[in-house]
Amino acid sequence: MNPQPFSRFVMIAAMRSGSNLLESYLNQYKRILCHGELFQRSFIGTLGTTEFMGMNINTRDADPQRFLETVFSATPDKITGFRLFQEHDQRVTDMVLKDRFCAKIILTRNPLESYVSLKIARKTGQWLVWEDKDRKNAQIHFDLDEYAEYLADRTAFYSHIRESLRLSEQPFFEIDYSMLNDVSHINRLAAFVGDKNPKSRLDQTIIKQNPGSLASKISNIDEVRAALDAPDLHGGQPPIIKPVLESGTDLSRAYFCMKLPLVFGPVPGVPDIGVRTWMEAQDKRVPRNGFTTRRFIEWQAQHKNMRFFSVVRHPVLRAYNAFMNKIFATAPDGYLGIRKALEDQFGMFLPQGQITATHNRRALEQSGYGVDEHRINFKLFLVFVAANLNNETKIRQDGKWQLQSEIIRRYRILHPEVMVLKEKSLDLGLQYLENRLNLPSVIGWKNELDPAYPFPIAQLYDDEVEHLARAAYGPDYKALDYPDLSGL
Repeated sequence: MNPQPFSRFVMIAAMRSGSNLLESYLNQYKRILCHGELFQRSFIGTLGTTEFMGMNINTRDADPQRFLETVFSATPDKITGFRLFQEHDQRVTDMVLKDRFCAKIILTRNPLESYVSLKIARKTGQWLVWEDKDRKNAQIHFDLDEYAEYLADRTAFYSHIRESLRLSEQPFFEIDYSMLNDVSHINRLAAFVGDKNPKSRLDQTIIKQNPGSLASKISNIDEVRAALDAPDLHGGQPPIIKPVLESGTDLSRAYFCMKLPLVFGPVPGVPDIGVRTWMEAQDKRVPRNGFTTRRFIEWQAQHKNMRFFSVVRHPVLRAYNAFMNKIFATAPDGYLGIRKALEDQFGMFLPQGQITATHNRRALEQSGYGVDEHRINFKLFLVFVAANLNNETKIRQDGKWQLQSEIIRRYRILHPEVMVLKEKSLDLGLQYLENRLNLPSVIGWKNELDPAYPFPIAQLYDDEVEHLARAAYGPDYKALDYPDLSGL
């Protein structure tokens, strides 16, 4: 079994997004090899090359799958990849999006920068610069209608890529042009692809082709600024339009059997003691977590046909669990700083003092805090979660309320095939695993119940709670196929 999940990779990007620079960096890692634009219409790999590994453009286009198989098999000691653009062969895009053993890198750049850079390259005929003395400077006329069409096509391309990977629940690593000169980001990307030996520095053989502000490169800058409402075009670095979230993983969270080829990736906020009890009964020893990357690779080498599974919970129940234990409670491990911020910024009016998740209901009601007040606070928490997960607050995104589908996706960086079980039918899910692994049934294991909260979720739940939960956790409802809580 391959000791890491990917044997090949693809860099998906738009033209003029920094893909040449990123390729030059990746090729400095011992285990990684990137072959350039293998499916550019007029060349293969690099400009002027029309034959590659015994195949020309015509044979490549006649059978792209055979061409890729030839390329990948030529360097079995490397994780081999290539750059793929919107303008390249759509058949290849479809193939790599379905290939779970192909690591996906999504490279982005501010579309204004990409468009201007593309126009300059077409005007000067210069696509790469190796030395300052060779740089060709130019100003371009910014065609607003052309840019609108360019932006719509580019947005559709990236949206298709992300949605396809989301629906197939595959991991990917998204990185922006502005992050390329930080070696720590490139090290994390290389580790995701499969080379876990970080670099302290990277040689930069390609220099920036069009330095200076965007405004200095556009002849009709006043027209563009007025049309795009972009006063910052004189700045040296335009803002990134879409916040870039690192797509990493939390290996140390996973639990490993020592004899059986079984791994459990818990989701924060979903009860897991019962699952770990079941694993201990099957393996005859306590499952271990806290693995390093090296320990994980060693474990994989000893355990063939690994089964990786996780357990998810209805979003409303999981959100309420997070709210009660981390926000409502002040002790022993509540998030007091976030609690105060939610009171100040979202208008929550929570009971004060030493409050536990299982606080006495009568005492709360005698202080003027009843089920109606509690329902309002929980709804405000859901409003906060929606804003927080959409990067609209300065409060950190905590694992207790992070998207479950995102946590599962990150686990798929460790292993492309993660079996997702639902808490409500967990007994059937574990029976299925027992059958697949030819294991005996474990009798008597029990998953832990939620604490006896003073206000049960059934007394709070209404249509508005469901609506707010869907606004916060829409991707989870869709990816994990959850109905309304009332229909569960």
